[in-house]
Amino acid sequence: MRKRNLTDEDRRILAEIEKWREEGKKYPPITELNPKHQDPIGIDFWGNKYPTSDDDRRRDPRQRKPLFEHASGALLGLSVGDALGTTLEFTRPTGVPAYPTLMTGPHREITGGGPHHVAEGQITDDTQMAACLSEVLRDRGKKTTAKDLAKHYREWLPVAFDVGNQTRAALQLAETLDPEEAGRKVWLDSGRHAAGNGSLMRTAPIALYYARNQVARCELSALDSRVTHWDPRCQLACVAFNGAISSAVRGDTSVRDMVLTAEEDLGYWATFLALEYPEEKLHVEAAASALEEDLALATKDDPRLYEPGLHLVDTQGFVRVAFRLAFWHLHHSNDLVTALIDVVNRGGDADTNGAIVGALLGARFGHDAVPLPWKQTVLGAMPKQGKKSLLWKRFHPLHLVGTAHELLGHEL
Repeated sequence: MRKRNLTDEDRRILAEIEKWREEGKKYPPITELNPKHQDPIGIDFWGNKYPTSDDDRRRDPRQRKPLFEHASGALLGLSVGDALGTTLEFTRPTGVPAYPTLMTGPHREITGGGPHHVAEGQITDDTQMAACLSEVLRDRGKKTTAKDLAKHYREWLPVAFDVGNQTRAALQLAETLDPEEAGRKVWLDSGRHAAGNGSLMRTAPIALYYARNQVARCELSALDSRVTHWDPRCQLACVAFNGAISSAVRGDTSVRDMVLTAEEDLGYWATFLALEYPEEKLHVEAAASALEEDLALATKDDPRLYEPGLHLVDTQGFVRVAFRLAFWHLHHSNDLVTALIDVVNRGGDADTNGAIVGALLGARFGHDAVPLPWKQTVLGAMPKQGKKSLLWKRFHPLHLVGTAHELLGHEL
């Protein structure tokens, strides 16, 4: 594809980046706080602006102890959403009610089966890749690189029974190319259209590890996405999603707090991406605008997820479908179970939609929001390959949820 010629504005931005780097700085100034927020403003350790009138947000989040029940709730919600949804993956159910009416069935229990014929409670690539990511953070910590991420994901490939085309192509290409360049090449070869949900489904462990560090959280969220899903829509969706989860993990579990953090992280990192990749500035700005639209529509009774171009079934796998759906349920569902039953019974990419919605609402409501039978079924599931398989030893949800303490504890 022909590279876009740099404009005078692009050259000005590049000059600013070089000036910042000469001064030893890496990141651009934070974007202005959302104008809808009218509270007084304070400045945190990193120079970021945040409200000071709310008791829960008065203190620097880096001085606040993350809450285990919300952190483990995010990982457990991801796992049970995945397991519940795999039964109905790729289906197109009939008689689906229009939003805001929620579906209450017929699928209400974790039974396995589905297109991959999994065992009862067995999860798919959504949870397994999250387990990979959690393992990297546990082993490499703040030294985590794109090569570390790609290495762990490639080790998982031989036992993966379900891998997205974009993910597989990028990881195979990363055997000979730098992982970030491999992810970008797959995106460019698609005509800059490939924007799957494969990085959003696995990203939640980053929100736990960097619950109190906005800059590091945004940076790693985008980096992990670039390894397989370079599109700015995917990168920024992961950034905003992890912002919302981190808010809940710090104890700011109101919808308002979670969405505000998502909006702040989205705006901040969109500014950085446009400066870091000036040749993709137009795509970054379009991505940020699209995700802002998704967050706005998530507040409405009708999220418009059954329209051409952004259809829950016809465009299943598109990152914006899962992103908008998750935040819609954050606004409209009063508990995790109600949200997940609605999500998976609508079909499409039911397991991934379930995993993403489960992570976000699990972070808000905590692990006690997951019914005990669901916990027992998923955490005690035996993959059909048996205990000798890596699916049991490394990529089982028991190990993913079990890392919550370690992910939170590295800086406490």
